Amino acid sequence: MKKYSIIAIVTTLFVCFYACTHKPGLVVTINKNDTTGNSNNNNNNNNNSGKDTTKEVFDTSVCFQRDVLPIFTGSCAMAGCHDAISKKEGYDLSNYNSIISRGLVKGKSASSKVYTVCVKGSMPQKPIPKLDSTQLSLIRRWIDKGAPNDTNCAVNCDTTKFTYSNGIVPIMKSYCLSCHATAPAGSSGGGIVLDNYNAVITQVNNGKLMGDLQHQTGFHAMPLGGSQLSDCKITQFKKWIAAGALNN
Repeated sequence: MKKYSIIAIVTTLFVCFYACTHKPGLVVTINKNDTTGNSNNNNNNNNNSGKDTTKEVFDTSVCFQRDVLPIFTGSCAMAGCHDAISKKEGYDLSNYNSIISRGLVKGKSASSKVYTVCVKGSMPQKPIPKLDSTQLSLIRRWIDKGAPNDTNCAVNCDTTKFTYSNGIVPIMKSYCLSCHATAPAGSSGGGIVLDNYNAVITQVNNGKLMGDLQHQTGFHAMPLGGSQLSDCKITQFKKWIAAGALNN
């Protein structure tokens, strides 16, 4: 009897040990070089090293129409490059169907040329600025989750953020600087520079900034070739200007 009791105890201990050490769980692989999180709500902490330094954690916060398409249209799909007319090297990066048709493997960013050439820094080409860590992260995360055509994106905008640094600069960076940074402005931006406060305030004072952004008659609709900025982003500009358009 004692022999059977000992066997039963040993068996029970073995089962408990196995259950504790083999309980399945979520495994997340983190890149050793990652230094930032997955949030795409703050563009002020980006690095400009041309490397994607965000954590490799699967998330659903990235949305194609809101986050990814503006990167392609703003930094790639312009005349002479990868717009619907030029299609340089066969790449049209102006809309969803054409973007996924070449150089993109759904679910595999590492095998997608439209992403890897940006990580390596060979695209965009000068004088267009290289993509920063946040932009690279958004493209990678979108591809890795299957590159869906998200259209009903939640509004990623906060009208209480309307200082120059927290409200205006991030919008300019996403929608304007591919043409209106100092380097490309002469060839693709009509000579208008928007990458520093003094240059921006000049466009505010002559009325062209808001006229262009609001697609008013007699002005140049901006962003060029794209949709008008959301009402929320337009409101950020209006509130900043109403508060004195300070360099804050």
